[in-house]
Amino acid sequence: MDLSEIRKKIDAIDDKMLDLFLERMELATDVAKYKAANNMVVFQHDREKFIIDNVKENSPEELRKSAAFLFMNIMDISKVSQINAITPDIEIQCTNKAKERPSVAAQGIEGSYGHAAARQLFDSGSIGFYAAFHEVFEAVENGDVDYGVIPVENSTAGEVTANMELLERHNVYICRTTTVECAHVLAARKGVAEEDIKILFGHEQAIRQCEEYIEAHEPLTVIPYHNNAAAAKMVAENPSMELGCICSEECAEMHGLSVIRKQIASDPNNCTRFICISKNVEVYDGADTVAVSLSIPNISGALYRLLTKFAVNGLSMSKIQSKPLPVDVKKRFPDDYMFYIEFNGSLAEPKIRKLLKNFEDELNYFKFHGNFIRAPHKNLV
Repeated sequence: MDLSEIRKKIDAIDDKMLDLFLERMELATDVAKYKAANNMVVFQHDREKFIIDNVKENSPEELRKSAAFLFMNIMDISKVSQINAITPDIEIQCTNKAKERPSVAAQGIEGSYGHAAARQLFDSGSIGFYAAFHEVFEAVENGDVDYGVIPVENSTAGEVTANMELLERHNVYICRTTTVECAHVLAARKGVAEEDIKILFGHEQAIRQCEEYIEAHEPLTVIPYHNNAAAAKMVAENPSMELGCICSEECAEMHGLSVIRKQIASDPNNCTRFICISKNVEVYDGADTVAVSLSIPNISGALYRLLTKFAVNGLSMSKIQSKPLPVDVKKRFPDDYMFYIEFNGSLAEPKIRKLLKNFEDELNYFKFHGNFIRAPHKNLV
């Protein structure tokens, strides 16, 4: 046979496979109705194992894994269809309005990037400052403030890991996001020249974002500080003429410092993504992104099978990242892996609510983090 003849035969086989697939999906719908009528769960491990074992037994050795993988895909697609058909819809209690004139918590002091993010998100209300990020989470969780503003990702330095772990440990929800341009400058007391600066202070993330400048000005002693704005305040109050700091131009002016050099970040478009957290679920009009954390077992194909649930529902991911499991969960499921995922969707869609219910029922660990409008930025997408 020439190539065209071979392709005709393949096309004919594909047509038969499609007909059989459609017939199988119709029967799967009947199965779903039966399970719903008899209060049965969608996933039945013994039935799936029986089918896969039978496929392997009837396949040549060199194709056993491939055949098993094909049928697992078919069954996963079938399960998604059944889940959408029989999973009871759930209601997630939420409000669609932000509090008026809210109290907002940010880490650091006035002039910090967290301060700038809070001002971008809220045009009214009061902004209070806390020394540590965990204190911001605690203030929101305890109801001491209405909202907290937390940095979670930088376009140069990557994820703020500690804050993502705090998000996992506290009972709070993401309700908004924003990005702040981080145009770092080198600042010092008035009268200080660039060559006079021997010690540089800045938050560890800012230091990472300015590595090229720092390496080009060795030997320069770099000392991490808990917050850029706090570093600027300290330098302003210290009489030494050898101290410099990393901060924003606005922050330097606020603390009476001179801007010695502008744009010292390695990436001229450097920016940081912030999340706004609330004690209760708040979902505003236009919310287009759902955030969850979940765990899957450490077995072959587990992640692929998880992604099938998104693909069959027509959902695309904007972020997926492996994370360490919370300690208490790790003790119970030591072989599981956790992922933080953001995907397009809204709680207004029944398929989204059913998918979340399915995750909660099937997975060893699942946490819903919120539904919000994802703030776009070319360096964070």
